[in-house]
Amino acid sequence: MRILTTLFALFFVLSGSLQAQDAATAAAKDTTWRFRGSLGFDLSGLGIINPRVGAGTNRLTIGGLGTFSADRIAQRSFWKNQLALQLTLQQQGRTSPTQPQGFLKNLDVLRLTSTYGYTVSSNDKWFVSADLLAQSQLLRTYQSNYLRPTEIDGKADRLVANFLSPLIIQFSPGITFKPNQHLSFQYSPVAVRFIYVADDSLAILDIHGNEVKKDEQGNIIEYNNYFLGLGSELVGRYTNKYFKDRLSVNSTLRLFSNYLNEPQNMVVLFTNNFSIQLFKGLSLDLLGEAFYDPNLKMIIDANKNGIYGDEGDRLAPATQLTGAFMLKYSVIF
Repeated sequence: MRILTTLFALFFVLSGSLQAQDAATAAAKDTTWRFRGSLGFDLSGLGIINPRVGAGTNRLTIGGLGTFSADRIAQRSFWKNQLALQLTLQQQGRTSPTQPQGFLKNLDVLRLTSTYGYTVSSNDKWFVSADLLAQSQLLRTYQSNYLRPTEIDGKADRLVANFLSPLIIQFSPGITFKPNQHLSFQYSPVAVRFIYVADDSLAILDIHGNEVKKDEQGNIIEYNNYFLGLGSELVGRYTNKYFKDRLSVNSTLRLFSNYLNEPQNMVVLFTNNFSIQLFKGLSLDLLGEAFYDPNLKMIIDANKNGIYGDEGDRLAPATQLTGAFMLKYSVIF
């Protein structure tokens, strides 16, 4: 945890010193914070008592997307922060005594981003900057994806993820180039990627990217709760509005290359949000995300039966694709 504390300290010392310079030179322009919050709901339910044959069964889905952002724009600097939670749970009516009970997790992502930049040129296009990304999940998850252990087909369930297990943090000091108000590129030659698994029972599974050593037979002989990578990171961001501000587009592409191990295998995080304004404050959001990390293992549907985690499937690095759509209500305060 000392490494994690040091990273946060470096980020806030850098941003604090740059803010002090900004306060001394930007007295000619007022500086304000802008706070925004939004909620996207994924809520549906169906209840049937004494269903006729072929009518279906009960179902309850709850969750959605929640974001909170705090942005500070000054004459020579910017500081943008966002906390986002994507969480969806589903409970299906039972159709047999062996069917599991409880909520099944569909999506669980807790993500914090913070970017600070201070201009070093008169045209406000080049900035000295620092970027922080932290990601984990909120609820514990078992191999069955249920929130509590469930025995399926006689197989015992096991815990595979929990809050802060894993925790992924990237800290990237560098230079940002903003050719216009819609597009920006940040490059860091000394970016740090840190993976921490707080739970020892999860760290030893060798699925979350922490350091694990094995013998020739594949047996684990030693493990650490963390992984530390040092490399370079390129972050591209695009935001714009079309059709008289009825359509908003937000895209971010992150590419990280680890100098210490296989730098040709990059970590990729590509997020997209297309928001269609329906009424004032109410919109339909389309979310798309692609994620790849050569150190993290995904479930591969090796037997091609459409069931992830079934017998015959395997764990290996792969690209995870996520898509969702939901109604979202936004407010500025």
